[in-house]
Amino acid sequence: MNNSDSLSSLMIILSTALVLFMQAGFLCVESGLTRSKNSINVAIKNITDFGIATIFYWLVGFGIMFGTSYYGWIGLDYFAPTWEGESAEFLSGFFVFELVFCGTAATIVSGAVAERLKFQGYLLITVLVSVVIYPLVGHWIWKGLLPNTGEGWLQALDFIDFAGSTVVHSVGGWVSLAALLVIGPRLGKYDENGQPVQINPSNLPMAMLGGIILWFGWIGFNGGSALNFDVQITSIIMNTLLAAGAGLVIALFVGWKFEGFPEPIAPLNGSLAGLVAITAGCDAFTAREAILVGAIGGALVKPAETLLNHFQIDDAVGAIPVHLVGGIWGTLAVGIFGKGDILVQLMGVTVVGIFSFGLTYIILFITNKFYKLRVSIEEEKVGLNISEHKARTDLIDLLIIMEKQKKTGDLTEDVPVEPFTEVGQIAIQYNKVLAKVRETLAENEAARKQIEEAFENIAFEQNRAEKLLLNILPSSVAEELKGKDNKVIAKSFQEVTILFADIVGFTRIAETMSPQKVVEMLNKIISVFDRLTDKYGLEKIKTIGDAYMVVGGVPNPLPHHAEAIAGFALDIQNQIKKFKWKSGEPLQMRMGINSGPVVAGVIGEKKFIYDIWGDAVNVASRLESHGMPGKIQISERTAKLLDGKYELEERGEIEIKGRGNLFTYFLQNRKSNELSFS
Repeated sequence: MNNSDSLSSLMIILSTALVLFMQAGFLCVESGLTRSKNSINVAIKNITDFGIATIFYWLVGFGIMFGTSYYGWIGLDYFAPTWEGESAEFLSGFFVFELVFCGTAATIVSGAVAERLKFQGYLLITVLVSVVIYPLVGHWIWKGLLPNTGEGWLQALDFIDFAGSTVVHSVGGWVSLAALLVIGPRLGKYDENGQPVQINPSNLPMAMLGGIILWFGWIGFNGGSALNFDVQITSIIMNTLLAAGAGLVIALFVGWKFEGFPEPIAPLNGSLAGLVAITAGCDAFTAREAILVGAIGGALVKPAETLLNHFQIDDAVGAIPVHLVGGIWGTLAVGIFGKGDILVQLMGVTVVGIFSFGLTYIILFITNKFYKLRVSIEEEKVGLNISEHKARTDLIDLLIIMEKQKKTGDLTEDVPVEPFTEVGQIAIQYNKVLAKVRETLAENEAARKQIEEAFENIAFEQNRAEKLLLNILPSSVAEELKGKDNKVIAKSFQEVTILFADIVGFTRIAETMSPQKVVEMLNKIISVFDRLTDKYGLEKIKTIGDAYMVVGGVPNPLPHHAEAIAGFALDIQNQIKKFKWKSGEPLQMRMGINSGPVVAGVIGEKKFIYDIWGDAVNVASRLESHGMPGKIQISERTAKLLDGKYELEERGEIEIKGRGNLFTYFLQNRKSNELSFS
């Protein structure tokens, strides 16, 4: 072996080491761009896929790719190869160089499908790439790299892919796309309107470090593809780095234009897209052409991401915009810039796409029918680190304890502290918060007892105030009362409409407020209601605590009493929403409406009370108590009186104590704003 051969062999080994080091780059990029709860899973996939690729590519893949060709379609020997003799050094080096390329093609998929694909499903994809897809595509395009063994059918047509824009990167991208269509997007990636939701990466600096490692490894990826140590290598490496820089700069400014700020991931993926794009023709492009190819590759990343989100295809790290779109562009660029036949390049891209995507999609689709490739919802929520590998960390342990405290409500004990770690510092601060919470709970308990006593006083004072208010009589009743010695007035009304309303959860939430605030809020609410009774010509009968009763058609007849009560109910329903508790929770009312005959009159000797009685009143009260928060429940009789002027929703039959089953409706809205109640 002469010195030139020795240098070439040394170059191949060094290039192999550089490409293998790209596995570390992919691990850093993908782990950094995914959430912490899945980062271990992503890292395990990146190291496991190369081990699997090593074994299966040696057993089967290399033979399919570089064995004696069957009409340029598939290799028939070199399975589980061992070499002896003078060619052993070159062939062994050539094997390991192609092996690391196979590992690269497989590992591209791990980032795209991160955070939802089962580990077993990923292993299946790795075997599929290592044994079938990458070797077959490589046979069609690179078979002739081994001298005197024939060439692949695409290579025979002068299809050009110098270092793997199509063979490695597009293949990885096509397989990723097929897998994503089968397993679907991550939970929470798209909102109810289909718009993408930002999922924050766990460690952007580590992802950026991975990008730099990939730049470094690409020197061997493209430079080593020359397979000979000659002057061409320096221009290949120069073109590679120029394209990476151009892709970075253009992607940065395109992302800046789209988002309005320098997006942190844009320069990372832009530079990688430039590297992928230049790979197909890095040996043939001039420096200016390399810059243009890389720049366009970087410019395509953001539009490709937008297109994927439009179809709700969730690529966790941007593998498809970088490797698939960048690979397609770089392969076509060889023909566009006159380094090859554009039609042949287009045909090659199309055939590889149909084969790689189609075969992967069919296999994964069928597999998914019998064995779900995606983790369960619960496993995805807890994260694949734990659900797939039981890989717990100090942070996970802390979160588990905190989750237990949330569920049980038991805050009596501090969480354990692991000193001299960031998580330990968080635990220390959390324990301080717990201590303050326990102190506050003790103070709240004492305050609750005080509020309970104060509330009893409020109830007493409110009861006295209500007695005073109940003596305010309708003017017509007061006039009639003046002429009666026995001071008893009673009158029957054949058809009126009664409304009962009650504030939902008032007593519970009011305990958190001062007595003064409780009374002030009630006064504001009831005052609004009272003003609305004047608007609709209704008679307020009574207020008991937060309960409110009003009637239409008493003491003065009201032709459209049902419509008036319905309008009043909708108005107070809207008004109550304007009031909020201290916590920010809006108030809700439960209302019941019924129509029918009543008796109205004044009772008592010292303080006059005007009230109404009858079964219609009882039913209205029951409709309120059996109602739903935020709903206005009305009887069938009232619904008929409304005569289609209001929108109603059937609730169906409900059981009313003392009355059996009644058919009821929910009052929704007016059908016309021109209803008159005068």
